[in-house]
Amino acid sequence: MPITSLVFAGVIAGFSLIASVMAAVCQLLTNNKALSLALGTLAIPILLCALLAYWILTMEADDPAPGNVLIGSLIFVAVIAPVAFLASYLTISFLARRASRNVR
Repeated sequence: MPITSLVFAGVIAGFSLIASVMAAVCQLLTNNKALSLALGTLAIPILLCALLAYWILTMEADDPAPGNVLIGSLIFVAVIAPVAFLASYLTISFLARRASRNVR
């Protein structure tokens, strides 16, 4: 049980890091908070949905049942989207606070 919890925490931390980096790079390039937040939040769920669509198109007879994969993918997207939003929001807030200090 502790190993499963550590793996789950590691996956969440990894996706949070990816979302934070996407939001930070977009914020530094565009200086648009809304675009940065949207890109950081939606990048991972869009990639997961694209991966699901690719799996459905290339599905073979001995693959798992499509219902199970669909439900698992949608649950994973439902868990990752708020985590990515929170990570992106905190990153943008940190960068905005940091930029206001450097203006002086």
